[in-house]
Amino acid sequence: MRSRAGLTVVATVCALLLAGCGGGDTESSRRNGDSAEGHEDVRVSLSAVQLREAMPAAGTLPKGVGGVSRPDTYEGQEAVDKCGSETGTGCSGLVASGIDGYTTYPGEGDLFWHAFSFDTAENAQVAWKAMVSRKRKEETEALKALKVSADADEVNAYCLTPDYDYSTGKDMKFYEATVMMRIEGVVVLLVGYDMPDFEVIQKLATIAAARVTAVVQGKNPDA
Repeated sequence: MRSRAGLTVVATVCALLLAGCGGGDTESSRRNGDSAEGHEDVRVSLSAVQLREAMPAAGTLPKGVGGVSRPDTYEGQEAVDKCGSETGTGCSGLVASGIDGYTTYPGEGDLFWHAFSFDTAENAQVAWKAMVSRKRKEETEALKALKVSADADEVNAYCLTPDYDYSTGKDMKFYEATVMMRIEGVVVLLVGYDMPDFEVIQKLATIAAARVTAVVQGKNPDA
């Protein structure tokens, strides 16, 4: 897997407009997907067991995503530590957290799914906003808005312009992107590295939001 520091050339434009990387880098906390209707009168927080149920799993993954790793869920201080490392907050009201990882193909890319469940939507929103601010400030390169269609209350997604790695003697493109969503009291973070295109994380975000929504509403996400 290549290191960004070792890249000799950085692309200055998004190569695949259809993949959705484009537009400005203005931060937005507005909904970036389908209607939020249907999120009323539902369970706000999810337990560690329910987070595991909501994880995108084999059979539900989009084309180009596979190699499911061993998922983990956390409660108590361990969950707070995981949440704090991503959001930079004390994660007040946190109930549980979870993580899973995937590989992308062709290539040797990685996608990581993180979820943090809070006792109220308000506490989740505080953590989500802090995470958005922190993640975007950590990036030293120009960010581009990433279009994501997901059934979430709040979405903020961005991508980096494709980079090129000549260390292998091949002209290869690498795509990196981050998607941050809030569904009621659940915050979902997707991070993709060395992906073959942006479409894989866009589709996974749609699936991830739908699965969390189903579990929050007391439904079977696999139905």
